[in-house]
Amino acid sequence: MRSLTDLDPDVYDSIDDIETPAVLVDLDVMERNMRDYASFADEQGIGLRSHVKTHKIPDLAHLQNEMTGGDGILCQTLSEVEVMAQNGIDDIYLSYMVVEESKLDRLIRVSEKLDEFTTTVDTPGNIHPLQEAAARRDAVVDVILEFDLGLNRVGAPTVEDAVEMAALIEELPNLNFAGVMAYEAHVALSAESKEDFERLCAEAMDQTAEWIDRIETETGVSVDEVKVGGTSTSKFSGKHDVVTEINPGMYPFNDVGELNRRDFEIGKEDCAVTVLTTAISSPVEERTVVDAGSKSISMDIDGLDPVPKHRDDISYENASEEHGYVDTSEGTLDAGERVEFITPHVCTTINLHDTLVGHRDGVVEEVWEVQARGKVK
Repeated sequence: MRSLTDLDPDVYDSIDDIETPAVLVDLDVMERNMRDYASFADEQGIGLRSHVKTHKIPDLAHLQNEMTGGDGILCQTLSEVEVMAQNGIDDIYLSYMVVEESKLDRLIRVSEKLDEFTTTVDTPGNIHPLQEAAARRDAVVDVILEFDLGLNRVGAPTVEDAVEMAALIEELPNLNFAGVMAYEAHVALSAESKEDFERLCAEAMDQTAEWIDRIETETGVSVDEVKVGGTSTSKFSGKHDVVTEINPGMYPFNDVGELNRRDFEIGKEDCAVTVLTTAISSPVEERTVVDAGSKSISMDIDGLDPVPKHRDDISYENASEEHGYVDTSEGTLDAGERVEFITPHVCTTINLHDTLVGHRDGVVEEVWEVQARGKVK
């Protein structure tokens, strides 16, 4: 049962009338960011398959797919795939390994309903269960082999492992080797300048090309698809000849993490998503408390705090669950005043909310339900 607090704003409402905390999307900024990455992909002659785990909203997934000429989308969980498929997206890549039998049955089922579906593997421990599930349904599943280039998470950790896994996939009757993913996120964790990004991304793509050459030479398997890139790295790695597709996620929105990593090319004005807050108390001169704490703004990355989008004289210093502590020693923020904060991590912040409010010049144009919120299975 919905309560009065669940009522969404109406189209043409002013954002000044929205109850807080609320996640806002500046549509002009979002669309500009989308065009920027789509234009880059066009210029390089590569695909742009957007990672929709950032927003989990089918309408936005459709918009991204349209702006990229139908390159498809990317999901991080099987349940995200199911939500997107139910809403008419027909080309989906699942960049995650699935091993549970019941989940694999769901995977095969949804793959049969889509025009194009691909999933990810990296070791025999997830290759063989997928083969068995596909065989049970007499299906053939397209698979992408993930490389570990230095993130030390998942992926074939050495070129020898990559060659062995490619050969294994090729010999299994119900799996089709569809290409590789080389996610170079380790670059974003270590690069401190544009020059660092250029050098480290080039090195990662050179490594990718070397591994692909070994696979093709030693197994005879053709590697036709090479998927790479997050928001920070796509426009560097995407210039390499080996790349066929980039897979950024946060690029429509940006966040504090992106501001810190890429201060050489983006600023506050490029951040489309903010959390609108209201000051509820100013108990002392140097501190005001707003109504957005850790249950409204994700604080999952150490060292990153929300940043006021339109003010430089106050700072978000600390949070409890429903309270945000704002330092007002150099400015004022009275009870009842509103502040928009750029989120430290936009993906996990959106996952805390039921809706996103899209506005243009402060007037509501869109209210999106975060339909895949909590879809982690």
